[in-house]
Amino acid sequence: MTTTVFPRQVRLLTAGDYREVFDQADAKAQSKQILILARRNNLGFARLGLVVAKKHAKRAVDRNEIKRIVRESFRHHQFELENFDCVVLSRVGAKDLDKTELRHMVDQLWTRLRQKPNGNRSRQKPRKR
Repeated sequence: MTTTVFPRQVRLLTAGDYREVFDQADAKAQSKQILILARRNNLGFARLGLVVAKKHAKRAVDRNEIKRIVRESFRHHQFELENFDCVVLSRVGAKDLDKTELRHMVDQLWTRLRQKPNGNRSRQKPRKR
């Protein structure tokens, strides 16, 4: 029986964890409302970080709902995404989707991300600091 909990160890907790994913993303999956960046790790399990800006969802209830739906989707897909650190960023319009549309979209993005074994790093431009 697999567990679908969201313990502390499967979360990106520090700014350094997020920075590594932003600077060295191996793969990405995106839609108009959601972007997922992923970087391989050596931990043997997937970790998740969430970025939902006030600029895109002004009300806390909207930001929390987006995060709740993404976390729930991640819980169901985390074992298929082994060895990835993932950062999910909301974009303009994410708060306008209803719960089922958002959940379906995020599920599709996990599937797309999983189908990119070597990522798409070669097409990405290096980030300036």
